[in-house]
Amino acid sequence: MLVQYVHLAVWLLALFSICGIVLACVARFVLYDSMAYDQLFVWRRKLPPEVTKRE
Repeated sequence: MLVQYVHLAVWLLALFSICGIVLACVARFVLYDSMAYDQLFVWRRKLPPEVTKRE
């Protein structure tokens, strides 16, 4: 029975680790995404230099 508990704990640890990594990647994407980036690379607009400068 102890082996089953250890097996369950390892699986849960792996599951939550994967969820945490995905959440961290999504949070990083949301923090560093900007409207200027979208306008430059997605919409292919020409922006003035002061808008494209990174803070």
